[in-house]
Amino acid sequence: MTESLPLALSLLYQLGATASFLFLAAVGLIIILGMMNIINLAHGELMMMGAYVATITHHAGLPFPIAVIVSFFFVAAFGAVLELVIVRRFYGRELGALVVTWGISLVLGQGALLFFGPFMPSIKIPGGSFSYGVFSYSVYWLILMLACALLVLALWIVYSRTTYGLQAKATMQNAEMAKSLGVPTSRIYTLTFSFGAGLAGLSGALLAPTATIAPFMGQQFVAPAFITVVVGGATNVIGGAIGSSVLLAAVKTPIGMALGAFSGSVALLVAALFIIRIMPNGISAQLQKYLDRRAQGGWR
Repeated sequence: MTESLPLALSLLYQLGATASFLFLAAVGLIIILGMMNIINLAHGELMMMGAYVATITHHAGLPFPIAVIVSFFFVAAFGAVLELVIVRRFYGRELGALVVTWGISLVLGQGALLFFGPFMPSIKIPGGSFSYGVFSYSVYWLILMLACALLVLALWIVYSRTTYGLQAKATMQNAEMAKSLGVPTSRIYTLTFSFGAGLAGLSGALLAPTATIAPFMGQQFVAPAFITVVVGGATNVIGGAIGSSVLLAAVKTPIGMALGAFSGSVALLVAALFIIRIMPNGISAQLQKYLDRRAQGGWR
């Protein structure tokens, strides 16, 4: 039994690390999609921007945690400008928004290559590592797991205990009705896009020590982010992000440990296809249906 304990702990650690990566990759995207119905193809480049801001400010002398916070506010401000100047012209035109955000992604990637070159100095992974049995663990990934838990708590507070959160949910459910009741929907859209962009920048900054800092680094996050978002669904953005991250990690991790990383990635894709087939509106739709029925007094 004692010999199997290191393996079990390693499996649990890998599960947490994979779920944290998927959650961080998806959280900014699912906020914008769920609240605004905008498929943001520039999501990876916003994560890249956050990584660049964290890298530049950290090497300029800021402690890494402060650099991460700066990245959030910088990319959030950029997202607000982006929404005011470009994105708001495409509300209700999903295909147009898809094309314009793809164009923005190209401009940001090529702009980073032009101004900063093909690579940036790396950020040393904080915290070091430790071993238990034959397995080695990175302290920083444990920090990322804690950061994800704190981020979930912060999102719950924002969307359940603030005026903005209540107005954002009202706008998402029925924008015309919310506007007629005095909700400043245009301001809510700007704040929501800014918040989603800021979360993408925050995630990119947090993942920067684990990645190569380059102009097109955001592309490695796009596929996992979209898979996680589609599986999670946008009915309940927090529940969807958490549920899909954990479920997909639970599929990928044991298969990846047993058969290799490629097999784990294939298993993740197969699981995503299966989940979408049986829950076309995502995990969050099923969760919301369950919560609604409980609120009405039980299943009928």
